[in-house]
Amino acid sequence: MGDRIDEAKGQVKETVGDVTGNEEMEREGRAEKTAAKVEREAKGAKDQAEGKVKETIGELTDDEETEAEGRLQQQKGDLTRAG
Repeated sequence: MGDRIDEAKGQVKETVGDVTGNEEMEREGRAEKTAAKVEREAKGAKDQAEGKVKETIGELTDDEETEAEGRLQQQKGDLTRAG
């Protein structure tokens, strides 16, 4: 959730910079917002990939618990990426 907050902070900074004509603040805000979004997306993608591996291992070994854990981890990744 911290990444989403950092995105919002960056957006506010970008907007304030735009409204006040402070181009440096606007650029900083845009950069902060983008960096936080990239971080959030990367974390979500990592969870999705790890979850898929875990799900597949569960399927191959007939381990329903591992399979279910993998699906849950993929859903966590989906939610993280969505914000």
